[in-house]
Amino acid sequence: MTTVSTIGVTMDCPDPDVAATFWETILNYRRRPGRPDSPYVTIERPEGSDGVALVTFQRVPEPKTSKARVHLDLFVDHAQPMFDAMVAAGATAMHTTPAGEWTTRVLTDPAGNEFCLIGPD
Repeated sequence: MTTVSTIGVTMDCPDPDVAATFWETILNYRRRPGRPDSPYVTIERPEGSDGVALVTFQRVPEPKTSKARVHLDLFVDHAQPMFDAMVAAGATAMHTTPAGEWTTRVLTDPAGNEFCLIGPD
């Protein structure tokens, strides 16, 4: 049986460059070279770091109309500074759910894709 060598996540969006720029900043990933006419922009994690290897943004013409069935969960040691940085970079805060010493914050990226920031305040 063949084994999986790389795990990637693809997100639909109207403008892959805008989405990739936001996530490059938040995840500290690097943009992969690509063709200027491609409907895809991919960012990758730095060598030797943990996390999903690739995140690809795919240009789609239709707008998002409902809750995403798949989303990113970002686990951090200190949530508030990262939350503040995400909002400053263009994220929109949706709601917060405290759970003991951990808090889950649901946000959307500039393309409207939901993701969760999870960690202690």
